[in-house]
Amino acid sequence: MAEAVVSSLLLNIGATLASEATKAATSRLLTRISAMEDLVEDISDIKGELQSMLSFLRIAERLKQKDESTTTIIKQTRDLAFDIEDIIDEFTYKLGEEQGGVQPTTVKMCRNIATWRRLSKRLNKIKVKLRNIKERRERYDTSRMENEARPLIAAGGSKSPAELAHFVEEDDIVGIDKYRDLLLRWLKDEDEQQRQPMIISVLGMGGLGKTTLVTHVYNIIEASFDACAWVAVSQSYETDDLLRQILKEFYRKDREKGEAPNNINTMDYRSLVETIRTYLQCKKYVLILDDVWSTDVLDNIKNALLNSNSKSRIVLTTRIRDVALLANENRMFELKTLEAGHSWDLFCKNAFWKSANKICPPPLEQCAKKVVEKCGGLPLAIVSIARLLSFRDETGSEWEKVYKDLEWYLTNNESKLHEKVHNILKLSFDDLPYYLRNCFLYCSSFPEDYTIESYRLIRLWVAEGFIEERGITMEEVAEDYLHELVHRCLLQVVERNDIGRVQECRMHDIIRVLALSESKELSFCMVYENSRTILQRSKVRRLSILSNITNYRTEDKSHLRSVLVFNNSMSNDLLESVLRSSKFLRVLELQGARIEKLPSEICNLFNLHYLGLQRTRIYELPRSIGKLRNLQVLDADHTGIEKLPEEITELQKLRHLHLSDDWGKNIKAPVGIWRLKGLQTLTPIEATEEIVRNVEALTELRTFSITGVRTHHCADLWNSITKMSHLSNLFVSSERGQELQQLGTLRLPPPIQALHLCKIG
Repeated sequence: MAEAVVSSLLLNIGATLASEATKAATSRLLTRISAMEDLVEDISDIKGELQSMLSFLRIAERLKQKDESTTTIIKQTRDLAFDIEDIIDEFTYKLGEEQGGVQPTTVKMCRNIATWRRLSKRLNKIKVKLRNIKERRERYDTSRMENEARPLIAAGGSKSPAELAHFVEEDDIVGIDKYRDLLLRWLKDEDEQQRQPMIISVLGMGGLGKTTLVTHVYNIIEASFDACAWVAVSQSYETDDLLRQILKEFYRKDREKGEAPNNINTMDYRSLVETIRTYLQCKKYVLILDDVWSTDVLDNIKNALLNSNSKSRIVLTTRIRDVALLANENRMFELKTLEAGHSWDLFCKNAFWKSANKICPPPLEQCAKKVVEKCGGLPLAIVSIARLLSFRDETGSEWEKVYKDLEWYLTNNESKLHEKVHNILKLSFDDLPYYLRNCFLYCSSFPEDYTIESYRLIRLWVAEGFIEERGITMEEVAEDYLHELVHRCLLQVVERNDIGRVQECRMHDIIRVLALSESKELSFCMVYENSRTILQRSKVRRLSILSNITNYRTEDKSHLRSVLVFNNSMSNDLLESVLRSSKFLRVLELQGARIEKLPSEICNLFNLHYLGLQRTRIYELPRSIGKLRNLQVLDADHTGIEKLPEEITELQKLRHLHLSDDWGKNIKAPVGIWRLKGLQTLTPIEATEEIVRNVEALTELRTFSITGVRTHHCADLWNSITKMSHLSNLFVSSERGQELQQLGTLRLPPPIQALHLCKIG
């Protein structure tokens, strides 16, 4: 993991030294401050030292058995990388203070001179420590280590994005046909004696394929029900949140495209119950409650689901027998591990997915059967190891290495049945190439069973600095990473769009437990689950807040680079405390937080790359937003914002400006919005004569939404759109009573994938 940390840091150092702001400020200051010259040289030296460390780390971290000295070197290098990142960010912060239209005061200049000297002194100490580590690592026989290490997967993986996109989905079920047929029969059965919705349960330990089975059946039968909803239930669920998810899901799947209430997020328990009951009136519905841990779940939501329609169905998946017994009589079954023949079929489908017949080549058969036997009939373990092997060359020696690794993991750890999955998944994690490790661990910062929108995850990865330049946009590289994690069975696809791209994904809860453990050990992220969580004083780089914090201390938390908030768990007071103590934040994700105004401290976050305000109560952006010169993403969907401040045009690094998904909402953009030449997403802005004429300058746009279009705007707008050569998603809605005319002159760019034209009124 130190390799991933160092690689990410090198990207940061390179960007810092190459930035025009750094060059301009340092050239001006070098003539006055010798300490500045020393500091810039020190940073360049450190970069060279770190680059020389990478080759050693890439071998050392692939050793399945590390001696104490190697483990110490890896940990010390990771800790030093964190220290260097702190210095680089403070260096950039102080450079920002030196810039501006007015000369710094004498006091500030003297203070900053002292800062340059202090930072230079700290870097020199780090250089000494790095050289000590270098001397120790030079004693190692790296050629011997290379022979013992796992094979290195080249950046980009061994499969192309096109190949990964066509990979078989996990709903290609094997060995559970009898359960599928039984579940289908129960869902279709119309028992005249039944007076209430039938409750069906599927019982089994984690990793047996309960969710896969029910998903497969759900996709077959959903069209035969009037209303459908699928909801994952976390161990620490809140009743109101669960009802909210159920209501949203019913509306999302509504074939009649009924308008969901716009106040779902603020409804109390009583309103949620009444709204669901009204919606389900006279409807035959199916509700899937996935991964239920407590018997009180049904008690807490039953008032919303009372329904005289006996044809409705509620399906529970669970690992808890008492929960499964909530089912109607004789409407419960328990999944077992796969038989040997089915285990082999499932393995071959996943290991040899690229071949037409999906048959194991004879030279690999003996080794492959030993691998399958080690998996103990657990589908998640079988699929995980099979997909790992699909990245390997199909040679006996290569596969034997993987088998020996697997054998080592299972014999050197506890190997009860439920622990087999964890140990095999640990092998899958350790097998990840460095460029995927940060991305994988990041997914564990979302709540258990959370459905993650892929566009949001991709933008977060880019903002965090996890993504390398590869000759295409960083978002495209990140999407390739997402495909690879899906292929490796480390992320599950929840939904794809019409052209097959991953639209939503989630992390299996067993995999999340592994990721959380690794994340904590590596100081990658602290996840605050509940009041029992201890906020440790450490170098942890990220804080994910899943419930209301009761013990947040306001001491310096300059080590934090990201704060992610979920479940309405951030108040104005807590936000102010976080911002005051965390001045180097790159990511501030406040989705759903109970805040009505951005604190003034927000303008001090010079390093902020991502600001997520979705579903907050904010109705206005401060003019100081223009100070966030590194901002790449501003997501203000489902807020009260109706107008953008002029200062938004100063954000020259902005790539994604997402304001609303509501076509009927006209958001006023300032003159000059077209000067943000790096924009890839702009949704939506209100049409004006200036905007429809000048928006042609935004040639990097991939997604563009414009509302309030009047008839006389059309010619200029169509002309501008023709020049957006990368555009793939276009949404245009007219002003009430206006026509979208001259459509024959609209020449859509070749990449276009989605076109929506909407007439209001």
